[in-house]
Amino acid sequence: MKKNLLKLVCLSFCSFCFCQQFTVAVLPDTQPYTDMCAQKSYFFFPLNTLDILESQVDYIAEHSASNGGDIVFALHEGDVVEHWGKFQCEWRDASRMMGKLDGVVPYLIVPGNHDYDRWNQSKEPIQVSGYRNFELYFGPDSSHFKNKSWYGGSCHGGTNSWSVQNIDGYQILFLALELEPTDDTLDWAQEVINLHKGIPTVIVTHEFLNLGSQATFCNSANRADAGGNSPANVWNKFIRKNSQIIFLLCGHAFYGSNGEGRRIEKNDDGYLVHFLLSNYQGRHEIRDTVSINRFPYVSGDGWLRLMHFDLANNCVHVQTYSPYLDRYETDEDSDFVIHFDFDWKKRFPKKDMRKIQEVESKLLPKSVYFRGV
Repeated sequence: MKKNLLKLVCLSFCSFCFCQQFTVAVLPDTQPYTDMCAQKSYFFFPLNTLDILESQVDYIAEHSASNGGDIVFALHEGDVVEHWGKFQCEWRDASRMMGKLDGVVPYLIVPGNHDYDRWNQSKEPIQVSGYRNFELYFGPDSSHFKNKSWYGGSCHGGTNSWSVQNIDGYQILFLALELEPTDDTLDWAQEVINLHKGIPTVIVTHEFLNLGSQATFCNSANRADAGGNSPANVWNKFIRKNSQIIFLLCGHAFYGSNGEGRRIEKNDDGYLVHFLLSNYQGRHEIRDTVSINRFPYVSGDGWLRLMHFDLANNCVHVQTYSPYLDRYETDEDSDFVIHFDFDWKKRFPKKDMRKIQEVESKLLPKSVYFRGV
């Protein structure tokens, strides 16, 4: 009897811990790993850098909640490939690698500037346009997202998408936004927010911050011809007005081996919004160990971000880890704790997921935007 009681207590404690703690994995720019010029089969390159990306997705899969771990969601910050629309092999390799997460852990992915079909290099800054490849490989009708119950919807060929995750009664809205979102995209994003009022929201987009511990918004203008909004405009038009947005994650910026940035702003309701940049494509330890000095290439070294949410202690522990090197980076820009300026369970109490789904089922058909147009 005592043994059964002790077992029940232990199971209850484990269940309590799981609902209080969970992890979101963040994949920064993967273009160095899918680059066709950095594989053994091309140009006599001495290693397959695709193996580095494979180590990342394998780690996420092995530590996913479905496999007994605590990773409940993954986000890709864009620049999936290196050579935009030039080489289909890069897109096929990226799709195959991300496919290792299918049916294991839900995820969203955004396009970076390298993921658009065309680059107009006659202008300064370079103007990017077209998302046929992204839609084909990672759009709402791709094998990654079609008929997935957790994939909420999208617009502009899947370059924008959303998902609500239910973690033992606690919900998080993940909102993926295209590079320099246009006004109609921000209108769509506002529809998504309105549909999920009061649900804590994490945004992922490709380019938003400059580097540094007190980073500024970058002057992104690669989609100026298409009416794209700068990060400052996205902040003023959309983020600051929606109190439930607590994080924005981005990549893109790096200089040498530096590829991290942080910024904190107060929204219109006085709550803190945390902006986090991670992009490790300037790292080159792996390149150096195999003596690739004659190749103009930097490897990225397989670093990714792990965001450990701890609702019981009202914080998120951010860690930087390379599955390929099997090592954590422990400096203060790579390993830090963010303490919320509110009580999570009071501000974002548990909700009945069935009621959320009932609201979605009534409202979603009214807007084709939510179905991939």
